[in-house]
Amino acid sequence: MDYIVSGGNKLYGELPVYGAKNCALALLGATTLTDEEIVLTNCPQIVDVQNMLQLLQTLGKKVWRVGDVVGVSGALNTTIVTTPLASLIRGSVLVMGSILAKYGQVELPLPGGCAIGSRPIDIHLDGLRKMGVDVCEQDTQVVCIGKPRCVTYKLRFPSVGATQNLICASVLSNGKTVLKNCAIEPEIVALERLLINMGAKISGVGCSTVTITGVSSLHTATANVIPDRVVTATYLASVVCAGGKVTLTNCNPHHLRSFLQLVSANFSTKVYKHEIQVDVTTKASSYGVVQTAPYPYFPTDMQSLLLSMSCYARGQTTIVENLFENRLLHNASQLNKMGGNVVVDGRVATINGSTLVGADVFARDLRGGAGLVVAGLGAQGQTHVHDVEHIHRGYANLAQNLNCVGAKIHTVN
Repeated sequence: MDYIVSGGNKLYGELPVYGAKNCALALLGATTLTDEEIVLTNCPQIVDVQNMLQLLQTLGKKVWRVGDVVGVSGALNTTIVTTPLASLIRGSVLVMGSILAKYGQVELPLPGGCAIGSRPIDIHLDGLRKMGVDVCEQDTQVVCIGKPRCVTYKLRFPSVGATQNLICASVLSNGKTVLKNCAIEPEIVALERLLINMGAKISGVGCSTVTITGVSSLHTATANVIPDRVVTATYLASVVCAGGKVTLTNCNPHHLRSFLQLVSANFSTKVYKHEIQVDVTTKASSYGVVQTAPYPYFPTDMQSLLLSMSCYARGQTTIVENLFENRLLHNASQLNKMGGNVVVDGRVATINGSTLVGADVFARDLRGGAGLVVAGLGAQGQTHVHDVEHIHRGYANLAQNLNCVGAKIHTVN
């Protein structure tokens, strides 16, 4: 499936932001900690969530969905995660800690997802080993046996997925676990709050040091999936590249402060508790030097958006990708096909503002694909974005939503 993006159409109106992919996947992974029903509201209708729900069903969970509300209940009838679904979604690894905590064993394939560089789960596995779990790594599979024991453990890097897995692995332990150098992303906080609502004892919510006192069992709870900060940034970047005036609703500006600061420094913005309005009437100046880093610093998931935005800015912008070694290369080459002036040297991209024209480009991954759509909105002529199935993994109706505020994006098979 492809998108044909007709550039040069300014965007005006209002766009609501839906629930976050990365939050929904973590909360769904935690549903395996209890047989009782967990209900999630504001759960996005995207491919990754659909695949995660199917994965839970293959494990024995009962799943229902009505619009953006999802319910998951029941015991597992297997602790073996099958390859077909797991290979489609990196979020499949997020069931590992929870299943171990409740059942004491889990077998799963190495996770799939986007081709943006090395994405090992060694921090997850190292933490589990420290908790006394017997971990056997095979070529394509990981087998873990043993209920996690209480430890004090410092993550060598604040990995989001490892933090989520190790917290979930600890909540049913007999005693107190202290995890240090944890990730502090909003999605982590949302998971911690769900677990507390389920009966877990967690202190240090939102902090880099988290203390978990194990309980014997967890129970039913309801949680609201937080607004998707990457979708919010995508909509902002769309207006930056295309021009216009758009109000984003149902978002949390606090969750994307680093990205929002770059936009606010160049364009007229109004920020409210759950809304952001941006008014773009001219080009940005250089965005300077931006380095990706763990939250609350500039997120790697917004790097491709900034890359596209920088092509439309006056002067030179430098982006340093510190997390994924291959995340710059592909989109840089595609933007250069559109007339961009992007030079990549290892993990550093230097972008000199230019005029983009429509071209045939290819989405290689979820965030990169969205970045190419954003670039096409401001380009002269038509941009043909191929392989947009990647985009559908994390965006619900991206083309239709942007068309509602004046974009012209056609979907072709």
